[in-house]
Amino acid sequence: MATIPPRKNAGYWEDGHIRNEAVKALKAFTLAQWKKDVGYHQRSLSETAMYRYKTLIGNRLNFRCHDAQVAEMLVGVKALNKMLSLGMPVRREIEKTKY
Repeated sequence: MATIPPRKNAGYWEDGHIRNEAVKALKAFTLAQWKKDVGYHQRSLSETAMYRYKTLIGNRLNFRCHDAQVAEMLVGVKALNKMLSLGMPVRREIEKTKY
């Protein structure tokens, strides 16, 4: 299933192509709903997570042994999760006052 939104000036492909659904949604101004239906936002979240990992931890592994590489990745993920949890704001409801 196509999960890449088409460009603004996209045209239809041959009859029955799955991309035509996305183009039809674009032309009907319902592209936001199409993105929700195909799970486009989940893809965006996973791409953002990989960007964060590669930026903070690095984009290559140092060990040759597969088990050591797995351990290296897990340590990196744990460190990334810890850093993200420390930087998350705490939400609290503010009492509304009458003026």
